[in-house]
Amino acid sequence: MDFDEYWQENKRFVGLVALGLVVFLIARSVIDGTVGDAMRSERLELSKAQKKLSTAMFDARARDNARRDNQALEAVVAELSGAVAFEPRARFKLEGTRSASSRYHGILANTRDELLPLAGRRNMALDTDLGQPELSPTRPEDIERYLEGLDVVDRIVRLAVECRVSAMDDLQVTLDNTLRSRKGPGALEKTRVKATLEGDGRALLEFLRRTQRPEEVPGGQALVVELADLRSAKRRVGAELEVVFNVVRFAPLEEVLEEEVQ
Repeated sequence: MDFDEYWQENKRFVGLVALGLVVFLIARSVIDGTVGDAMRSERLELSKAQKKLSTAMFDARARDNARRDNQALEAVVAELSGAVAFEPRARFKLEGTRSASSRYHGILANTRDELLPLAGRRNMALDTDLGQPELSPTRPEDIERYLEGLDVVDRIVRLAVECRVSAMDDLQVTLDNTLRSRKGPGALEKTRVKATLEGDGRALLEFLRRTQRPEEVPGGQALVVELADLRSAKRRVGAELEVVFNVVRFAPLEEVLEEEVQ
């Protein structure tokens, strides 16, 4: 069979094969010009990244500088935390062999027995519940924090008596609302101690000033003020001071860093 006969019999097949070859070459050229360029670009970026990863980004000097900066920051955090974190006095801590609940009721009764007569001798009206909840706390961690709040109440009542404040009411000790959350309070926890004081404006300002002078506060620690609002008294002649103190707790720095990593 010569070429003419083969062509006559198979020209349709040969034409389709030739057409397919042309389409293949065109498609390959298009792909190589688009996807091929993208692949080459990606390979180049990958090669650069691998080269960068194989080279140290920081030298020993940079590492030492970073370590010194970190140590300095830790020292500053420790200093500031120590200045702000509340340190309860021994008689307001959960210590001894009695249960937490029994210890709480004993401390509360003793504090009432001291503060109510003290305020009465100076004619200062005082909330008898001392800001404690109507239903006694049962969880040891709650009791511990309410006792810390009671410690602050004891300190401010004694200061108010010394400054001749006329009345202290609306006492409230409120625990941090994150205490019972799944994640807990985190790095910073605040128990709020709220009080409303009435009396001469100068006496109220003197009270507020003394709360910021460690040497004049029972326990030797300045109190952290969240809010202080001085205004004219609504019920008596004189002034009224609404004040909120914070009992601050800081979580250990190691725990905070571990949580951040997780």
